[in-house]
Amino acid sequence: MTPALNQNDLARLVHAGDPRRVARALARLDAVQVASYLDNFEPHEQDLVFQALPAERRPKVLAAMRYEVAAEVISRRAPEEAAGLLGNLQEDDAADILGRVDEAKLREILAHYDVEDAHALEELLAYGEHTAGGIMSPDVFSIHHDVTIAEATRMVQTADDLPQHVHYLYVVDEHDRLVGVIGLRQLVRSKPDMPIHAVMTTEMVSVTAETDQEKVAELASRYDLVAIPVVDDQRRLLGVVTIDDILDVVREEATEDILKMAGAGEMMLDTRSFGASFRARMPWLLAAAAGGLLVAASLQGFEGALQAVPALALFMPVVAGMGGNVGTQSSTIVVRGLAVGYVETNRLGRLVLREVALGAALGALYGAGIALAAPLLGTTSDDPFHLGAVITLGMMGSMMIAAAVGTSVPLLMHRLNIDPAVATGPFVTTSVDILGLLFYFWLATVLLGITG
Repeated sequence: MTPALNQNDLARLVHAGDPRRVARALARLDAVQVASYLDNFEPHEQDLVFQALPAERRPKVLAAMRYEVAAEVISRRAPEEAAGLLGNLQEDDAADILGRVDEAKLREILAHYDVEDAHALEELLAYGEHTAGGIMSPDVFSIHHDVTIAEATRMVQTADDLPQHVHYLYVVDEHDRLVGVIGLRQLVRSKPDMPIHAVMTTEMVSVTAETDQEKVAELASRYDLVAIPVVDDQRRLLGVVTIDDILDVVREEATEDILKMAGAGEMMLDTRSFGASFRARMPWLLAAAAGGLLVAASLQGFEGALQAVPALALFMPVVAGMGGNVGTQSSTIVVRGLAVGYVETNRLGRLVLREVALGAALGALYGAGIALAAPLLGTTSDDPFHLGAVITLGMMGSMMIAAAVGTSVPLLMHRLNIDPAVATGPFVTTSVDILGLLFYFWLATVLLGITG
């Protein structure tokens, strides 16, 4: 049995510069495997592999690649060749790739399309990138509401242009308005002479072309759907969002949230090169640096406390660090909960109180443990009891503040229609550091009787 060819094996063959060996190696891989390897190759490596592929395999590999990377590959092709490749793809896939190509190149490619096909692609490209219209396929199979089961079955069997992903038959009236849906399973199990309107489901989920793609994915997940119809304001059927696009949205939105929360951009494409990565991370790290300066400035008034009790400085990192961790945990839970619909807007107060209570309980536990361990670290103080109280209560206060900030800020961002993922990372960490350490030193001045 021939061993599997991994990405490193293919990369070595590419670097060796022998097209025939590369072509033989590619014959051992399916289109999805080739696409996954190309996603991580350098541009010149992608071009070499692409040229080594048989012409009939190239569209399949292109369709399986990440859209951002596929757009880069298409941009390096001659317009006529690019149009030929994209012409073999589903319209929604071609539009998703072309939507990431610069305008000049886009016009050159569309010039090599038939007028009707180019117009159809332009209609898809006119929708917002992150909307249902932007990811839908206009190739949808619909039937009239007064046909019988037998007639509908015959139409499916004899259709010349049956869409690749047909999971449901959408039922329309004489004005092409969506009135029902019937699954293929139900179609083949129904009596042939029954009219479609007698067995179709009228309670169905649909979206408009302007619906956010994240909402589309949420509806598909909540109702266990593999396709969602897209309608206009008059409920006329425009297209359908199929399961492959829904899964792409889930992956894209999850990746975007994770990268935003880390302050590393919005797409994996932002991390592919030094320059792009530098530009994506610099603003967030600048915010973190500015936050650090604010922390230093806010603690200037407590220099006397540090001079009177130097041991306070030893526990600053753990107070700030534990608070930052709790703030990140709370904000991550809220951001992801908002994204998947687990956070109920009518119970926000209960959510904040729960997170603050968790912060208090965890702060008391770890604060007491650190206070008891302080003497083992060689910490000296004229008043060890009150120093332990400062550490314990300071930890509790810092983690309660962190939980409140980490929970409330994403909720506020969501209420203001701002992506709550941007509220995490440097913003939450800086806020927690400032407020937590201010509380810690204020508590020290009160419990230890430090003045000036």
